[in-house]
Amino acid sequence: MKHFQRAAAVLLACCTAVCLLPLGRQTIPAAEALLAAAPPQDSGQQTGAEAGADGGRTASPEETNRALLTFSVLSDIHIEAHDKLSQDLLRKALLDHAALAPDSGMMVLNGDLTDGNPGDYNALAAVLNAMPHPPLHATMGNHEYYRMWRTPFGSVDTSRLNPFWSTREAVGLFTRCFGYEKPYHAAEMAGYTFIFLSGEGYRDVVKDAREDAYLSAEQMNWLGGRLSEASRTHPGRPVFVFLHQPLVHTLKGSGQERGVTDYKAFRRVLADYPQAVLFSGHSHLDWSLGGQAVRTDFLSVGSSSVRRVLNFDQKPVNPAKSESLLVQVYPDKLVIRVREHYSRSWIGTYVHELR
Repeated sequence: MKHFQRAAAVLLACCTAVCLLPLGRQTIPAAEALLAAAPPQDSGQQTGAEAGADGGRTASPEETNRALLTFSVLSDIHIEAHDKLSQDLLRKALLDHAALAPDSGMMVLNGDLTDGNPGDYNALAAVLNAMPHPPLHATMGNHEYYRMWRTPFGSVDTSRLNPFWSTREAVGLFTRCFGYEKPYHAAEMAGYTFIFLSGEGYRDVVKDAREDAYLSAEQMNWLGGRLSEASRTHPGRPVFVFLHQPLVHTLKGSGQERGVTDYKAFRRVLADYPQAVLFSGHSHLDWSLGGQAVRTDFLSVGSSSVRRVLNFDQKPVNPAKSESLLVQVYPDKLVIRVREHYSRSWIGTYVHELR
């Protein structure tokens, strides 16, 4: 498949505490960072029902080829070493996107990639190394910190944090496995800016973090700088921002959590840039229920979940679904298409006219 790559077998090795023996050390394989984005170059409309259902129509080759660039957004893949279904669903999604958009320039894994354990990253690396996909970029979700709820014997105890694991180790595991210097980064592709944000601290360092993303002052300032730079170098073009958690009171169903610990400051930064498009996951909500593409001062887009799609009662939909996004960028619009991987069908389309 043209332009698709297979992740090479292991290029990095990172040492982490072993799950069952927290005082021991173990060398494990890590997913290759495929940061092959191109170097920098010098109100939406829903179709169909509220969720943007398009009756399952597939994109024609002509439609795909006319796009300036195409990229995929997968969130909440929740790979765990013992959960074979999570691995099978990721394989299914990767194959589906490879068939739909063989010339795609990027795939974003937008948080909750694992349950924070070294073995989960092993399993993720094994799937990615064996399957076709375009260059990858990833963010951290709240589940990347969940080894903090593991006991020294591997069981889960949410009454207290694991004394043998910490925010520092969770962030270190993620950044080593993807080859990043920090848990946040940016990339340019075909003259468009992509910004990847991650929560930098869990409850051991930010007591009231809950499941929200803690963005440090450094990361907030960096975000503002990247948005400002993009508006100068690529005026009029959308800037794509990725964060696992949705900002409170944007998408339908986002009112249960803050999303970002200092959500007011985060909103102020984005509000200055109406060309920003914020992609999030976390809620797992079925796109067919509507309200997952909402325009305020900027555009917010939810990407549902690959592993477990929920209804508004926080129960798995029946029959089960596995959903992700395919985004096509045109000179005058964005076309955001929602794919359901069990049935291999389109279940929604959102057209965002560029101002």
